[in-house]
Amino acid sequence: MNTASQNLNHHLGVLQQKLQHATDYELALSYFLEEFAGDVKFIQDCQSEEAPNLLAVLAHVAGKALAKPTALEQSRVMRLPQFRFNHGNAAVAGRVVLFFYFETVDTGLMALIPGVKGGTEVARFRLPAGLTNPKKN
Repeated sequence: MNTASQNLNHHLGVLQQKLQHATDYELALSYFLEEFAGDVKFIQDCQSEEAPNLLAVLAHVAGKALAKPTALEQSRVMRLPQFRFNHGNAAVAGRVVLFFYFETVDTGLMALIPGVKGGTEVARFRLPAGLTNPKKN
């Protein structure tokens, strides 16, 4: 548990595989929380990132879940550049947003806690074509 930093290649591979599952991609959230969330070395190895493109998509996805336009607050994006992997958290409408995103497969997961109906709502997302991080152009 919480040992992702001991073998990042393996754990990121498993996470990506779970995320890409056709129907049970929600299992990726559980795996992320179990293996990554409390791993201090994993967090320390990440770099802070602005990622306005990613945050814009997350605000859009959160707005869809809440059925109203919304803005993210207190956002924090972390990045492992060598793996092209981003993750982080934010607040929206009194809720917590957790997310991670794999650039290599243009696929991410956002969890809204609590969801509109209670519990956790999970959404998989992609960045729209042409939406890039201006820092990387």
